[in-house]
Amino acid sequence: MRTEERIAGAQAGATRRRLLVLSDYGAEAGHLLEGLVRRGYTLMLTSRIHEAVRMASEHQPTAVLTQLRNPTDHLEVARCLNANARTRNLPTLEVRRGSNVMQSLDDLARLEVAAGVSPRLVIVANRGPNDFVWADGQWRTRPSSGGLVAMLAPLASRPDVAWCCCVSEPPDAAQARHGLYTTAVDQVEPGLHVVPVPLPAPTFQMYYGQISNEVLWMLQHGLRLPSDVYAHYTARTRAWERGYIAANDQLASSIAATGWNPEAFLLQDYHLYPLPALLRARFPSTPILHFTHIPFPGPATWQQLPPAWSGRIISGLLGADVVGLQTNRDADHFLDCCQSFGYSTDRFARTVEASDRRPVQVRVYPASVSPDEVRGARTPRADRMPVTSANELQTIVRVDRLDPSKNQLAGFAAFERLLEQHPELHGRVRFSAFLVPSRTDLAIYREYRETVWQRIDAINARFAARCGGPVIEVSYTNDRQQALDAMARADVLLANSLADGMNLVVKEWAIVSERPGVVVASDRMGVAAEADGIALLVDPTDVAATATALRRALGMSRSERQVRLHRLRRRVEAWTAHDWLLAQLRDLDTAHLEPLGSTSAIGAPSALIAS
Repeated sequence: MRTEERIAGAQAGATRRRLLVLSDYGAEAGHLLEGLVRRGYTLMLTSRIHEAVRMASEHQPTAVLTQLRNPTDHLEVARCLNANARTRNLPTLEVRRGSNVMQSLDDLARLEVAAGVSPRLVIVANRGPNDFVWADGQWRTRPSSGGLVAMLAPLASRPDVAWCCCVSEPPDAAQARHGLYTTAVDQVEPGLHVVPVPLPAPTFQMYYGQISNEVLWMLQHGLRLPSDVYAHYTARTRAWERGYIAANDQLASSIAATGWNPEAFLLQDYHLYPLPALLRARFPSTPILHFTHIPFPGPATWQQLPPAWSGRIISGLLGADVVGLQTNRDADHFLDCCQSFGYSTDRFARTVEASDRRPVQVRVYPASVSPDEVRGARTPRADRMPVTSANELQTIVRVDRLDPSKNQLAGFAAFERLLEQHPELHGRVRFSAFLVPSRTDLAIYREYRETVWQRIDAINARFAARCGGPVIEVSYTNDRQQALDAMARADVLLANSLADGMNLVVKEWAIVSERPGVVVASDRMGVAAEADGIALLVDPTDVAATATALRRALGMSRSERQVRLHRLRRRVEAWTAHDWLLAQLRDLDTAHLEPLGSTSAIGAPSALIAS
């Protein structure tokens, strides 16, 4: 049977996480029900025993939870269910008055596993579905608008998919928001089966801050590494062993402890390089795909790390059946790295022979967006201005996290040079920067933020009198609707990252632009290959060339802008987040000689993307 047929045939048989709740609905039950909804259950409620038996027989929930005033009613429920052929193996759990609700839900999960209820696909990522947002003078959580979450959410919303993420309780309340710890409560989200894996606070900070972000992120974006990476045995070495490796091992152990028997794993990004091999040891026959969202450099770059570290990264990734990367260049670099560590590679087939003789596929999946979701994210506004005439104020917009890799300083320097060389633009162009707070618990990010603010203040002070006010306006928050609206009305989008796995902002801009606008983009971003001949590509380190490209974009005719925008929009719509996901699922389905099977495939393609 063909892969597509196996996938399409599975929707009707998908195990749904329906839960029958037999309760008197007193005040004591409110917290219980709220917790169940947050855990991703669809609830069926009744307070009558025989109605519960009928509903269980008809709707086949995964379990029954009882919270009745009469303790003997729990036994009656069990007796009635056991007498019914269709509900004989349905697990039941009594939640006694005053019991810990979360502990009861953990008991419920174990009962479900014992009854054979297991997710078919397990997504594992460092992050959960929620972000921290600065609002009303404090950090708050809300559903993420980031690329990873936006691409995975349609799949993660399926009832037969579980999403495992790392969480860590802060050591005390004072550090809870300053350190941006993410807790189990932060990451529960209705409609998603999120399974938070707790890590001790010191482990989380070493794994996430000191290694993932201060070392791997910097290395893979061509930024300077902390000097103690090169020392023999330092706090950084301990962070690698007791933080990064320990956190990945805890993830693997926690997943194995669930008793799940999933059909496949989808692992996400640079935080989890050792995890494929750790899961392979515990799930030897389960297909595993690891996808790296950021650039993957060649051997010379990885040689900046201790050989034991880079060797563990490569061997960890080769625990997967499929290694997914953003671009052909990233795939070539990964094959180069494997060859440098002595692994046999086939360049034509793009495969690597792992140490256990398994063939590992190396595949390219360019990340993308869901055009309908992007369009729907814009809230209609009554005050939205109509498209302008050629003589009114023009706007250059940038939207990115405040991160050294995004190269904001060079972008603002190019804008300053533009104003220096073209006084005719004074009072006729402005720069709107939407900068998203990022990793504010790390000193290097706080220092970079202060440097950016100083640069903006200096440019505004220099040109304010000649241009009728500040020439650079900054929004320092994570407001996606506001950013999308600004992109739609921008004359120029500037995305000049030093390096980027893809840069989904450019693809979002291609969907929403109404002006039409022009994109000036770094030639070191993954999206550059798709935007070649459409965007004005620049070397992100060349301030003069970037200023020249901004001037050309501002002066480009409307007809040329329209043609360029239309071509990029067609390319984005031809390869969406749906295609990105489906390509990975198909490769997982063919990764082993044994197919996933017609009765247990991942799901119909139409179900992958929420409508």
